[in-house]
Amino acid sequence: MPELQLSTQPSRILQNSSTETCARTCVEEVNFDCRSFDMDNLHRTCFLYNTSYEDGQAYLQESAHVDHYRSAFEKLFNRLPNHVITVSHKRKVPEVSVEQCARRCVFEMSFRCKGFDYEPQHRNCWLTDLSVETSGAGVKYHKGADFFERILDGPLASFVNYGSGSLPLLDGYQIYHKVMFGLTLGACAQLCLTQTSFECASFDFSFSDKSCHMSEYIAANLNGLNHDVMPTYKIMHYEKKGKYLDFFYPTPYTIVLGRNDKTFERVSPDRCARNCLEEREFVCRSFDYQIKNGTCLLSSTTGSDVGRLYYQGQAQAHHFEMKPFLNCGGVLTKQTGAFASPNWPRDYEHNLNCTWHVRVPKYKVITFDFIHFNLGPRSSNPCDPVNDRLIISEMAPHGPVKFCATSPMTSYVSHSNEVTLQLVTTNSLDAPGFSVFYTGDWPCNALLTEDHGQIASPSWPLQYPPLLDCTWTLQAPLDARVTLQFSAIDLDGQGFGRCTDLYDVIKIYDGDSPASELLGMLCGHDPTTSYTSRHNVLLVKMKTDAHIQRTGFHATYTFVYSSTTTTTPATSNVIPSTTSATHNEKYKVTSLTAQFVEPAHDVKRDWGFSTPLPGSNATRFPLPGGEDGGEYAGPDLSHTKEVSEAFVRTMWALVISLVLLLLLLFVILLLVCRHYRKRVPKRRNIPNYTFTEEDLSLYEKDT
Repeated sequence: MPELQLSTQPSRILQNSSTETCARTCVEEVNFDCRSFDMDNLHRTCFLYNTSYEDGQAYLQESAHVDHYRSAFEKLFNRLPNHVITVSHKRKVPEVSVEQCARRCVFEMSFRCKGFDYEPQHRNCWLTDLSVETSGAGVKYHKGADFFERILDGPLASFVNYGSGSLPLLDGYQIYHKVMFGLTLGACAQLCLTQTSFECASFDFSFSDKSCHMSEYIAANLNGLNHDVMPTYKIMHYEKKGKYLDFFYPTPYTIVLGRNDKTFERVSPDRCARNCLEEREFVCRSFDYQIKNGTCLLSSTTGSDVGRLYYQGQAQAHHFEMKPFLNCGGVLTKQTGAFASPNWPRDYEHNLNCTWHVRVPKYKVITFDFIHFNLGPRSSNPCDPVNDRLIISEMAPHGPVKFCATSPMTSYVSHSNEVTLQLVTTNSLDAPGFSVFYTGDWPCNALLTEDHGQIASPSWPLQYPPLLDCTWTLQAPLDARVTLQFSAIDLDGQGFGRCTDLYDVIKIYDGDSPASELLGMLCGHDPTTSYTSRHNVLLVKMKTDAHIQRTGFHATYTFVYSSTTTTTPATSNVIPSTTSATHNEKYKVTSLTAQFVEPAHDVKRDWGFSTPLPGSNATRFPLPGGEDGGEYAGPDLSHTKEVSEAFVRTMWALVISLVLLLLLLFVILLLVCRHYRKRVPKRRNIPNYTFTEEDLSLYEKDT
């Protein structure tokens, strides 16, 4: 809470302290119960308190350069409004707030507290040592009380608990794809996570018969949950968190009333979470999701901003609040990810020095997409120490790169596979900070000077984007040449040598510009091939249209160095011998190392045989293994025409046979489909819709 201070005497004062040190000292304090603290950023002074403004004994007052912090034990629990756990409780704690109740549960010493029921009207707290999984009866609907379940590691941490209820059954349609009996709740969650026969998105668990009902549908696919379940079944519904929904705290059946800034229709909950994270027009801090029509409502406020969340009964509208980004730096090695300034989506703190090291696989580069970037007012020099600054540095192939990011900062593409970002803040002028997504990908334009490297189309082995215009320059030292070997080629086009600029195409040039000699042109599914430059530079260009995208290409390259060696004359390269002692020493051959010899331009090569020049009397060639320097007569080509005609007839016969076979298979398949279409009745009551997933962004290929 910026520029606020608690109106009471502190229990302890720390001089020359940072915010992190102050928070850690409060947690580790043993002489008194540290409930909150103030941080004076101007004088770097920490004030620890044994009370909080929630107790009613003190209040918050305005104070420049001072920020107030309180404990957030409530965030260690998942809240399920108007539900209670259906077991007896270990302890009742009257007249406490939700935060105090959560704190008592965390610090309970006589038993292991795993959750609690809380009555807001009477401020009663009921602690229990049982969880939903170990209770044997789950939770039940109870108006006027909320159940708080301790967040623990395990399979259930990957699911959102929507309380009592189940997926609605539709006549003639299979909702559950697998049902198993005799399982625990945790085992059911684990089976859903590891399911391979179908994509398990949710499950219903019945505590009465220990049955696990797994489905590829979520409640939004089926127009909401069914709450009219017989009480004896004791069924609870769980839905798997997507990778974006995992950034949020769920609070089912509640909303932020009337404070929505943007609306999306017919999207999934995970897509709604993604829209909130990628929202650029404002800082999105939470969203409400209406299950029945798949409506996503983004908001810049949270429940604490408006005073409280509003309960919606069983109208199936759910609230999700963004978790704060807490890490002050770290090492990130995944190919895709996200991070933000500490305390995002709120303002960052004073006197920070955070460093993030982002590393992706070799031969790839990193694209940083800044969703928001605001480091407050600054002088004309962005690297001035009086400014809060984000320093970006890396070791590029052409030398070190280091600069301070300036506003507006929208994106940055690295020159290497390792980048360091350092956030340094002063003791004043806090700002929202930044939020960034990053992804490692094959570069579209690059100068490659390292031997034994790789290049590929962007997103390979996934589909490349449309309208690409990429250039790779492979530059070896002056005494070397470049050999490029394609290992995969999959482009839009006809291929087989019929490549044109009307399709997606790859061009290889023997030089450093398209004005150089064209060595090759690839498209479609051309067979893999290799190219070698005559000098030390090879240029690869790829252009694509906006129509069809495929997986692209992958290739490796090496530098081949020339070497000068002394050899015997060409006539002595092969020395026949009929008197050698062993068969293995019959021939003695000397050769050049890494030397490429071009064929003579005055010799015609046809079918791999050499023919004499016109007017020449040379009709026989030396045979390296002949007796007494025996000779080998040139090939007799008198039957070449007959062989060609026989080959053509054979190929036509194979093509006609293949066409007839395909026609026969098509007729058989048509008859089978007509047969089963008459036998199987039409299915009705299918799920009401599939999500449109509109407004996709560049992160759609995160795998």
